[in-house]
Amino acid sequence: MDNRKALIAIALLGALLAMAVALFMAGGGGGPSPGALGSPQKQTFLLIVAVIGLIAIAFVVFYIRTVSRVRRKDWQDRADAIGDAVNLDFEQDIPKNFHRDFTFLPEIKKSGKTSRLARGSIAGHAALFFEHYYVVSTGQTTQTIYHCVYSTEAPNWPQCSVTPRGPISKLLRKLGRRKGLLLDDPAFNDAYVVNCEDEPFAVTLLTPEMQRFMLEKTNTRWRILRGRVFLVYRGRLKLERMPVSVNRLERFWSHVPREVQAWERRGMV
Repeated sequence: MDNRKALIAIALLGALLAMAVALFMAGGGGGPSPGALGSPQKQTFLLIVAVIGLIAIAFVVFYIRTVSRVRRKDWQDRADAIGDAVNLDFEQDIPKNFHRDFTFLPEIKKSGKTSRLARGSIAGHAALFFEHYYVVSTGQTTQTIYHCVYSTEAPNWPQCSVTPRGPISKLLRKLGRRKGLLLDDPAFNDAYVVNCEDEPFAVTLLTPEMQRFMLEKTNTRWRILRGRVFLVYRGRLKLERMPVSVNRLERFWSHVPREVQAWERRGMV
């Protein structure tokens, strides 16, 4: 427990103890006359204890609000500095139902919330970033699941996903059970599952160079849906890692073959 948490715990304990003593004395100290405040000395002592309790509570509330305000400002200053470097501007007032426009992504839940939001430009494309979280309950415990989503606008490409293989998928692949489109790099096939409504598009997009690029970080999820490219990570936003993620999306665009740029969902134009 850090010093801040220890201080809050001590202050709260003191406040509760003071209030408990005050209530005990207000009840007559357990004597035969409940509700009697007793002698003037007893009343004075009761007043002092109650005041101490109120001061302790006020201090805790003030301290928590001050620390929270300082931390929010510090985070915003850091976010603004990094946002300027990566051409993304963080928004302080996030629309309540913003995430509902993206519930077509498997990682985004309607019951969740958006905790961070930034807009701007990546690789010459209109872009946005948001951090999304939702709570999972097992009946005995709860867990908060976070995802970070980086996205740019894209042509009206076919729907396509490149997602990491899970343990079961890897086992089935070893047993000869095919899942997803297989490409020419065995390491890529072992690491990722490729699903696309237009397989020629996926083959054209996922060149050997693009496959090697995606293999640099195999816990990323790539999705092409509804005229956007999405790069999705599981976990909370780490500001110091944000430039790396933006660069990864920029590099994706640098690896997109020229013939894919004009591809539409019904074929080449």
